[in-house]
Amino acid sequence: MAKNTKTPISLDNSNSDETLSHDILMRSIKIFDIGYITIMYIALSITFAILTDKIMGEFDAKKEGKKSKLRLTIELILTVWLYGVLIYFVRNVVGFIPFPLDGFHGFEHKKVKELNSATVFTFTYVLFSKFIKAKLSFYYDNIVIPKV
Repeated sequence: MAKNTKTPISLDNSNSDETLSHDILMRSIKIFDIGYITIMYIALSITFAILTDKIMGEFDAKKEGKKSKLRLTIELILTVWLYGVLIYFVRNVVGFIPFPLDGFHGFEHKKVKELNSATVFTFTYVLFSKFIKAKLSFYYDNIVIPKV
Protein backbone atom coordinates (compact mmCIF):
# COMPACT_ATOMS: atom_id res chain seq x y z
CA MET A 1 0.00 0.00 0.00
CA ALA A 2 1.34 3.47 -1.01
CA LYS A 3 2.06 5.94 1.72
CA ASN A 4 0.20 9.28 1.49
CA THR A 5 2.89 11.98 1.01
CA LYS A 6 0.59 14.94 0.34
CA THR A 7 0.86 17.88 2.70
CA PRO A 8 -2.34 18.25 4.67
CA ILE A 9 -4.38 21.36 3.93
CA SER A 10 -4.06 23.85 6.76
CA LEU A 11 -7.19 25.42 8.12
CA ASP A 12 -5.09 28.28 9.52
CA ASN A 13 -5.61 31.16 7.05
CA SER A 14 -3.78 33.80 9.10
CA ASN A 15 -0.74 33.81 6.79
CA SER A 16 -2.82 34.11 3.60
CA ASP A 17 -4.94 36.86 5.18
CA GLU A 18 -1.76 38.74 6.07
CA THR A 19 -0.44 38.33 2.52
CA LEU A 20 -3.76 39.48 1.05
CA SER A 21 -3.85 42.51 3.36
CA HIS A 22 -0.27 43.43 2.41
CA ASP A 23 -1.09 43.00 -1.30
CA ILE A 24 -4.14 45.25 -1.00
CA LEU A 25 -2.10 47.83 0.93
CA MET A 26 0.71 47.82 -1.67
CA ARG A 27 -1.75 48.13 -4.57
CA SER A 28 -3.55 50.98 -2.80
CA ILE A 29 -0.26 52.83 -2.28
CA LYS A 30 0.65 52.23 -5.94
CA ILE A 31 -2.71 53.60 -7.14
CA PHE A 32 -2.21 56.66 -4.91
CA ASP A 33 1.32 57.06 -6.32
CA ILE A 34 0.09 56.85 -9.92
CA GLY A 35 -2.41 59.63 -9.16
CA TYR A 36 0.35 61.65 -7.48
CA ILE A 37 2.63 61.26 -10.52
CA THR A 38 -0.22 62.15 -12.90
CA ILE A 39 -0.99 65.34 -10.96
CA MET A 40 2.70 66.35 -11.07
CA TYR A 41 2.87 65.76 -14.84
CA ILE A 42 -0.33 67.73 -15.46
CA ALA A 43 0.79 70.62 -13.23
CA LEU A 44 4.15 70.79 -15.04
CA SER A 45 2.52 70.52 -18.48
CA ILE A 46 0.15 73.40 -17.75
CA THR A 47 3.05 75.46 -16.36
CA PHE A 48 5.24 74.81 -19.41
CA ALA A 49 2.32 75.40 -21.79
CA ILE A 50 1.69 78.81 -20.22
CA LEU A 51 5.42 79.63 -20.33
CA THR A 52 5.64 78.54 -23.98
CA ASP A 53 2.66 80.71 -24.93
CA LYS A 54 4.09 83.74 -23.07
CA ILE A 55 7.58 83.33 -24.57
CA MET A 56 6.45 82.57 -28.13
CA GLY A 57 3.53 85.00 -28.20
CA GLU A 58 0.59 84.74 -30.55
CA PHE A 59 0.99 82.35 -33.50
CA ASP A 60 1.06 84.34 -36.76
CA ALA A 61 -0.11 82.19 -39.68
CA LYS A 62 0.62 84.98 -42.22
CA LYS A 63 4.23 85.22 -41.07
CA GLU A 64 4.59 81.43 -41.11
CA GLY A 65 2.98 81.25 -44.56
CA LYS A 66 5.83 83.33 -46.03
CA LYS A 67 8.40 80.73 -45.02
CA SER A 68 9.65 78.11 -47.47
CA LYS A 69 8.65 74.45 -47.11
CA LEU A 70 12.28 73.62 -46.28
CA ARG A 71 12.37 76.16 -43.46
CA LEU A 72 9.01 74.94 -42.12
CA THR A 73 10.30 71.36 -42.21
CA ILE A 74 13.50 72.32 -40.36
CA GLU A 75 11.44 74.25 -37.78
CA LEU A 76 9.17 71.22 -37.34
CA ILE A 77 12.19 68.98 -36.73
CA LEU A 78 13.63 71.49 -34.23
CA THR A 79 10.25 71.83 -32.49
CA VAL A 80 9.97 68.06 -32.09
CA TRP A 81 13.59 67.89 -30.90
CA LEU A 82 13.02 70.63 -28.29
CA TYR A 83 9.80 68.94 -27.25
CA GLY A 84 11.70 65.67 -26.71
CA VAL A 85 14.32 67.46 -24.59
CA LEU A 86 11.55 69.10 -22.53
CA ILE A 87 9.91 65.71 -21.94
CA TYR A 88 13.27 64.26 -20.84
CA PHE A 89 13.80 67.21 -18.47
CA VAL A 90 10.31 66.92 -16.96
CA ARG A 91 10.63 63.14 -16.48
CA ASN A 92 13.83 63.70 -14.55
CA VAL A 93 12.34 66.49 -12.44
CA VAL A 94 9.31 64.35 -11.55
CA GLY A 95 11.67 61.49 -10.63
CA PHE A 96 13.35 63.68 -8.01
CA ILE A 97 10.13 64.83 -6.34
CA PRO A 98 9.72 62.66 -3.25
CA PHE A 99 6.60 60.55 -2.74
CA PRO A 100 5.23 60.83 0.81
CA LEU A 101 4.70 57.06 1.16
CA ASP A 102 8.04 55.98 -0.32
CA GLY A 103 9.43 53.22 1.90
CA PHE A 104 6.12 52.66 3.70
CA HIS A 105 5.80 48.88 4.16
CA GLY A 106 8.59 48.44 1.62
CA PHE A 107 6.92 50.41 -1.20
CA GLU A 108 9.44 51.78 -3.71
CA HIS A 109 8.32 54.91 -5.57
CA LYS A 110 11.19 54.60 -8.10
CA LYS A 111 9.79 51.25 -9.34
CA VAL A 112 6.43 52.64 -10.50
CA LYS A 113 6.47 52.48 -14.32
CA GLU A 114 4.40 55.64 -14.73
CA LEU A 115 7.26 57.62 -13.21
CA ASN A 116 9.31 57.08 -16.39
CA SER A 117 6.43 57.52 -18.81
CA ALA A 118 5.65 61.14 -19.61
CA THR A 119 2.61 60.29 -21.76
CA VAL A 120 0.31 62.41 -19.59
CA PHE A 121 2.73 65.35 -19.81
CA THR A 122 3.07 64.96 -23.59
CA PHE A 123 -0.67 64.93 -24.19
CA THR A 124 -1.60 67.74 -21.80
CA TYR A 125 1.27 70.00 -22.88
CA VAL A 126 0.02 69.98 -26.47
CA LEU A 127 -3.58 70.27 -25.26
CA PHE A 128 -2.93 73.37 -23.11
CA SER A 129 -0.41 75.25 -25.29
CA LYS A 130 -2.27 77.42 -27.80
CA PHE A 131 0.98 78.20 -29.63
CA ILE A 132 2.08 74.55 -29.98
CA LYS A 133 -1.40 73.46 -31.16
CA ALA A 134 -1.55 76.25 -33.76
CA LYS A 135 2.00 75.62 -34.97
CA LEU A 136 1.51 71.84 -35.28
CA SER A 137 -1.79 72.38 -37.07
CA PHE A 138 -0.12 74.84 -39.45
CA TYR A 139 2.69 72.35 -40.14
CA TYR A 140 0.18 69.61 -40.82
CA ASP A 141 -1.75 71.78 -43.28
CA ASN A 142 1.26 73.33 -45.07
CA ILE A 143 4.12 70.87 -45.18
CA VAL A 144 3.72 68.44 -48.04
CA ILE A 145 3.07 65.04 -46.53
CA PRO A 146 2.65 62.25 -49.07
CA LYS A 147 -0.94 60.99 -49.11
CA VAL A 148 -1.28 57.24 -49.09
